[in-house]
Amino acid sequence: MEKNRLYGAICASPAVVLEHHGLLAGRQATCHPGFVDQLTGMDWVDARVVADGNCLTSRGAGTAVEFALALVEKRYGKDKREEVA
Repeated sequence: MEKNRLYGAICASPAVVLEHHGLLAGRQATCHPGFVDQLTGMDWVDARVVADGNCLTSRGAGTAVEFALALVEKRYGKDKREEVA
């Protein structure tokens, strides 16, 4: 994976997919509370959406809009996020 490429996951996927592939090592992230125990080697954050560098994670379906807006902001900036919101 290219170092600057944006990636992310919602719900269980941060723990099941990103963690499994080593994409959370040394990062802060969040996931569905039921999967927190599967996260190792990173700092779990008790937040709805977490952006750490080019990695974005979110807790679940209830945070999908916030996750999407965080992606828009990372890619296009704060003004575009506000316009979309």
